[in-house]
Amino acid sequence: MARSRPAPPALGRVDGVDWSPLTEAELPEVSGLLTAIEHFDDPAERHTLEELQEAFAESAADPEHNARIGRDRGGVVVAYGWVHPFPADVNPRRVFLDGGVHPGWRRRGIGHELLDWELARAAEWDAQTRSAEHGPLQLTVPVEEKFTDRAKLVCDRKFSAVRWFADMSLKFEQLDSGVPAVPRLPGIRLEPFRVTVSEQVRQAHNEAFADHWGSQPVPQVRWQERLAASSTRTEWSWVALDDASGEVAGYAMNAAYPQDWEFQGYREGWTDRLGVRRNWRNRGIAKALLIASMRSFADAGLDGAGLGVDTDNPTGAFGLYTRLGYHRGETQVMYARIDSP
Repeated sequence: MARSRPAPPALGRVDGVDWSPLTEAELPEVSGLLTAIEHFDDPAERHTLEELQEAFAESAADPEHNARIGRDRGGVVVAYGWVHPFPADVNPRRVFLDGGVHPGWRRRGIGHELLDWELARAAEWDAQTRSAEHGPLQLTVPVEEKFTDRAKLVCDRKFSAVRWFADMSLKFEQLDSGVPAVPRLPGIRLEPFRVTVSEQVRQAHNEAFADHWGSQPVPQVRWQERLAASSTRTEWSWVALDDASGEVAGYAMNAAYPQDWEFQGYREGWTDRLGVRRNWRNRGIAKALLIASMRSFADAGLDGAGLGVDTDNPTGAFGLYTRLGYHRGETQVMYARIDSP
């Protein structure tokens, strides 16, 4: 049975900032705030308004309760905080915390105030939705390695760095012989992703990542939301099928983030999800899927390929990417805190 906890404390410790729940009509203003933050901080990834709208519409978003924006006395949005719970029926329970403060309003305590509100809201959500089978709540905040002030902020609230995720990229012009041919694999055929195998690919993904840190089964609703996202490029995505059984052995789900291209100086296809089921590992399937993806990117007129990798990935993915020509770039640190119910 769900338990009740006191509501999160009201925001308002910092003078000159008025707080309210986030509405859909205010997303363009949040986008403007993020543009200012990105201009000042120069992060590896940029946002789009469309992505904000998609996040607002997600099945578990509940922005009325999980998001707050702060305005100055002139009505300009200067800060926001957003609590993103993972679906309540998975275990362990996990909540991602997101937020930002305009550069001109920093060092006034707004960041700590926002984080305190988010922590309290996450605890409230946990109490309202947990059952007897649920274990502790894991709170996570991703922070780019270069953002030391943000790291200190979360460490002040007893978060610890637990995992490092590296962006990796390659430019096709730097490959000595160009993009290689897709290797042929005995008993395996590569096919373009089709909607008809979407559910099989989802199940394959959940199985492939069952032994990865922090991974949880992706429910159907989340999978469908991701497929429908503006960044997803199913036409560049690939599936490896077992000839004998017809089962999905592996997959590469690809995407494009054009908002980042201007700042990185080239156009890049991005592999969002890459996995091979345990019974089909060590047969070159991941390599073949990546090369097929590269060729799709090149055929689309792009200049390179990118992906993110857990530097402690148990399958040795980091070495595979390096051998294919990917180079390590920015690193994102995952900070986590476990709260007992």
